[in-house]
Amino acid sequence: MIIENDFTVAANPEDVWNYLLDTKSLAGCLPGCEEVEYLGDDVYRAVAAVQIAFMKLKFKLNVKITDMTAPVEMVSEIDGKPLSLVGQLKVKAKLNLTEINENETQIKYHMDMSLAGKLGSLGQSAFRSKATEMGGEFAENIKKALECTQIG
Repeated sequence: MIIENDFTVAANPEDVWNYLLDTKSLAGCLPGCEEVEYLGDDVYRAVAAVQIAFMKLKFKLNVKITDMTAPVEMVSEIDGKPLSLVGQLKVKAKLNLTEINENETQIKYHMDMSLAGKLGSLGQSAFRSKATEMGGEFAENIKKALECTQIG
């Protein structure tokens, strides 16, 4: 399943890039993210909670940044397992930054997500809807954080 969107933030690409590489800052913008740990070599471990319809799921995630071109593009692979359900979540994510002008950056994200096991049987449409909703929350959180930094 493909999830993609774009949004604009009032900050230059370098500031956006640096913010996205700060583990604690980024984690604070990710809806449901409860913990993130940097393991070294562009590998992270995270725990995230999400409510989809009537189910509350918690995932253990392994994140690996597989390619980076600062401050333009980042590609990562995410492999996760829900703690209370048999299944697996795999995501290949790509994030692109494009300078609109010296104080404005367009952020585009593209995620190719697959679900296996009981997790997959819960319904692709429910996951697509929730992922899209969370993408909107992520965009708003990034915008608030960066635009407050620019003003302050």
